[in-house]
Amino acid sequence: MNSTWKRRIEQVRRRWWVVAVVTMLAVAGAAASALTTPTAYTGKSTLILSGQTPEQDAVMMLGYLTIFREPQTLPRLRAGTTIPDDVTFDAKTVASSPILTVEATASDPRTAQSAATAMGVAFSDDINAVQKAGTADNVTDLERQLGQIPHLDPNGATNPYYASLQERIDAARNNVSDQLMALQPEAGVTEVAPNIVSAIGRGALGGLVLGILAALGLAALSRRLTDGDELREKTGIEPLVELPRAGESHMLRRDRLRVLANLISLEDLPKPTVIALTAGDDTWSARDIAAELAEVSARRGDRTILIHADNEPTWPAGNAGSTTGFNEALADPGRVRDMLRDSDIESLQILPAGARLADRYPLATRQRIVAVLHELQALGDVIIVAAPSISDTTDAQMLCSAADVSILVVAAGSRIDGIRSDIESLERAHAHVLGAVLIDRSAGRQRGRQSTPPPDPYAETAALDRSDLIGASPAQDHHTTMHAPGTGPVSWSVSEQNHA
Repeated sequence: MNSTWKRRIEQVRRRWWVVAVVTMLAVAGAAASALTTPTAYTGKSTLILSGQTPEQDAVMMLGYLTIFREPQTLPRLRAGTTIPDDVTFDAKTVASSPILTVEATASDPRTAQSAATAMGVAFSDDINAVQKAGTADNVTDLERQLGQIPHLDPNGATNPYYASLQERIDAARNNVSDQLMALQPEAGVTEVAPNIVSAIGRGALGGLVLGILAALGLAALSRRLTDGDELREKTGIEPLVELPRAGESHMLRRDRLRVLANLISLEDLPKPTVIALTAGDDTWSARDIAAELAEVSARRGDRTILIHADNEPTWPAGNAGSTTGFNEALADPGRVRDMLRDSDIESLQILPAGARLADRYPLATRQRIVAVLHELQALGDVIIVAAPSISDTTDAQMLCSAADVSILVVAAGSRIDGIRSDIESLERAHAHVLGAVLIDRSAGRQRGRQSTPPPDPYAETAALDRSDLIGASPAQDHHTTMHAPGTGPVSWSVSEQNHA
């Protein structure tokens, strides 16, 4: 089975309720129609065509059948009869024979039979009328010739020519070749009762087909993302992996993240490598995947640095006051080494987001971001950046453009137009987009709730105190910056900083 068929089956499976509703409506309609349809009776009258070979007569009978079914034929034939208007007619040939069956359907058997007989007579008379007129003209001409010839010849014997003409006249009068004749004027009546089981079966089959077509139509018109194939088809971005819902299929999620790490390693990227992850409308989903990807990289033996560059608080357990991080490093890249935190994985270090800034735009320049990354590249083999939402901030564009490769995190159920807009934003920033990671929307929300930090006692102070960083250059003395207490190195784990 090719990928197109698999995708169509998946589209129908996701919209199974559409198929079910349409099928049930079709079954209900078929059942209601069968229950309300009264019993009808079909009377039959058979006609036969003879005079030539059976094969020739059968071919001619097909022509007569076509004439009978023409729209103007029945009204013309009804005009000369007393057939009720509610009686319907049809005709059919009997296999490959010169026999034509005229059928009349009415509400009672007597009317059905009489109507079939009357219509059979009317149709045969109509067809035979032309031939009878031609025969009558021929007989008249022969009789005229016969009247001009003496009955006896000069010798008193019977004139042979006179006898020949008389024989021709008799043959013409008795000729029934190519004429329709009644074979069985009253061929019987059949009761036509509605078959409820058959009607329901046909309704179910028709409803199933219509339901599948409706599901495929909705899939084509849908502006919401459902799977990786649709992501590729409607946005042009390559789906790298599809992560299951958070909290479910933990082993599968871990394996998919390892696949993602392998795909990145297969790219011809410089060493050290900077990888940026950004989401369209959910910063926390990008942060979670960045943390998990960093853990996979570190456990593989690569010196890995995880940067929380999303301007969201990062809280190590028991150190709510540790607020220095990426935002402070933007003001003074030379201090970034002192801001790194050790994790419970030997090869993994973490750079927190730092104090949240109300407006980080003046600091988040490409020059400052590149300076911070340059300092960290001397300390690690793989640098993973959890960038803010590409839809909500301009910081993400600068971060992704400074990275060697960027990955867009997309939630299932997101609007296609929004994803296209995010991709265009990355392209305008000249970011190298490797592809997209597709996650379940509910997973992102669930992880977002788990990752929401506790109330920040320094949030307001930090936002105010960091105002002196705006406009600072990397060359400025970092001692002019005010810091919240407790900025020393702290050992913490990835799981703690994600779920504190």
